[in-house]
Amino acid sequence: MDHKHSTGDAPLSDEELRKLLKPHLSKDQAKYVLVKSYANDGDQVEVVQQLDSYDDVNFKVTVKGKYYLLKIHNGVESKDFIKVYNAAGQDFYKKGCLNSVIHLQSTIMALLSANGIGTNQPITARDTNAPVCIHSLPVVSEDHSPQQLAVRLLSWVEGRPMSDATVLPIESLAEAGRFLGQLDKVLDHISDKDTNESTATDAIKTDSSNVVIDRSILEPAARFHQWDGKNTSDLRSFTPCIDDERKRSLVVSILDAFKRDIIDSGDYKEFRLGVNHGDYNDANILQNDDLSISGVIDFGDSVQSWRVLDVTVAMAYSMLSVYGKPNRSISAAAALLRGFTMEYPLTSIEKKHVALLVACRLACSVTLGAYSYIQNPTNHYLLLHAQPAWKALEMLEKESIREVFAKVLDQACTFDEKSSGTIDCSDLTLPDPVVVDLLASVRIKPTDLDARPPKRPRTRHDDGRSLVTFVTGNQKKMEELTRILKTNENEDLPFHLTNQNVELSELQGDPIEIAKQKCASAAREVGGAVITEDTSLCFNALGGLPGPYIKWFLESCGLKGLNKILDGYADKTAYAQTVVAFASDPDKTPIVFVGKTFGKIVMPRGRLDFGWDPVFQPDDGAGDKTYAEMTKVEKDAISHRSRALAQLQKYFKEHPHLFA
Repeated sequence: MDHKHSTGDAPLSDEELRKLLKPHLSKDQAKYVLVKSYANDGDQVEVVQQLDSYDDVNFKVTVKGKYYLLKIHNGVESKDFIKVYNAAGQDFYKKGCLNSVIHLQSTIMALLSANGIGTNQPITARDTNAPVCIHSLPVVSEDHSPQQLAVRLLSWVEGRPMSDATVLPIESLAEAGRFLGQLDKVLDHISDKDTNESTATDAIKTDSSNVVIDRSILEPAARFHQWDGKNTSDLRSFTPCIDDERKRSLVVSILDAFKRDIIDSGDYKEFRLGVNHGDYNDANILQNDDLSISGVIDFGDSVQSWRVLDVTVAMAYSMLSVYGKPNRSISAAAALLRGFTMEYPLTSIEKKHVALLVACRLACSVTLGAYSYIQNPTNHYLLLHAQPAWKALEMLEKESIREVFAKVLDQACTFDEKSSGTIDCSDLTLPDPVVVDLLASVRIKPTDLDARPPKRPRTRHDDGRSLVTFVTGNQKKMEELTRILKTNENEDLPFHLTNQNVELSELQGDPIEIAKQKCASAAREVGGAVITEDTSLCFNALGGLPGPYIKWFLESCGLKGLNKILDGYADKTAYAQTVVAFASDPDKTPIVFVGKTFGKIVMPRGRLDFGWDPVFQPDDGAGDKTYAEMTKVEKDAISHRSRALAQLQKYFKEHPHLFA
């Protein structure tokens, strides 16, 4: 049967065919295949369950009480195998004819096992005396059913998928990265880099095992595969499947960056080549009970491509792992990179493009996932990574966060080369500098504010003075504000200052605009004059982060963790910044006042009762003291908040009519 688009004569791509020719069989049909090709008379067999999969279909089965994996290959790889198999006279091992994708996968599994890396091993079929058999089976597309499909029975690898973990420490991701580095060093034995027309031989002999690799498998290794990162530009034809225009534009911008920065620049020519696993994610990584890595499965996406793609694919999926999803995606990717580079260091040109290639894989996942779901809307496995992948992409859309991402990844490549055992990632343990929802719905726009009627105003206190509300639930901040605004302790303010905790949306963008919008929103919520303040702690080495996200960094890392983040950087300088905003009533545009204090980050010293004060040592002040070691008088003289509030105090004195 010809496979063509219904709207024209153009043939379907392999990626499109995989969706139509995905196996679609019942447990009873799987049991029939198992009995006919792999079980002997009298053997007890059972199909335990169907496992999650993408283009193939996998079943967990037992034969005589022993677990195996029954894999039914999709129609694309099956046709590829059958063509080669028949050309070789149905001799699976015929020299020089081992050039199908299934032959490639079998060779990879044999090579890894010979080098002590746990993975599946093919079982010889009884009816073919080969590790593959052929069966006529139904596929997703009724118009294309039945299909001749390749079937393999694989040994079961002990361990639980990392994706099943309910709790995953960051060290486990680093260990997974180290395991991938070891795996790729073994896969370096499958290479044609030393061959040319005059010296090519029929086999590649490895130095580390007795496995002899038939050179003909290099042909399927070099095949086109849409999930291969070097083919990122070809995703454009699938982007119409993304309904949301903003999301589609985000993917297109990543494709543009890939073409500009990697292809058009020629940098890709300096990337090392190798046979990659191609899909090293938490569903394919197996762990022992102690969370050590026991093995790796699923080589369906294995191709010869840029070696750096193996780790960037893994990093992208680590961002979507149990550890990465709760706003620790940058930390997750950095940990996996650290483990990998401890075994397989990247070149400078590969490091340069790691962050972009991670974004490319996320873009590939959401784009092809959208296409696949259109083809098979009942397969919810296709949406497994969609939401967290979009969240990660939208976070990386911000230039400032991309810069920080690149710096943290650079930090990940800095480590003690003599270290062994558990990989220390304490300096990489930091939260993502974003709010949970990054879409426009969380951002309050001036038009939104105008549409919300203000509460009934209360502009006077019972004592007759104008009422001003400081928006905070923190009593220490309230005391500090009152102390700084007063010229002396015995002087009353020209207004009555109170405080109130108001729930406001967390915003993103320029700190000044954030402060204005937050203050305007608070004024409308309170129904009167308000003061708001937003404080940042900015590390120069991290391009200004944590910045306004210091609250989340502190909650996640603790005081010592904040210091640990800068372990790999010589630059420990930082600045503290407060943006104070004042709105005299809900209808007035807020006025902002900015105060900064420069200093450096040190190990915690002093009282531990006021946020991050113990780790910030200002450049000016009384000696080498942290904020937490200073008296209130000393701190008020030089603090970022004091400097902003001094400007507010001056403004109040110059505009006494505000409180008349």
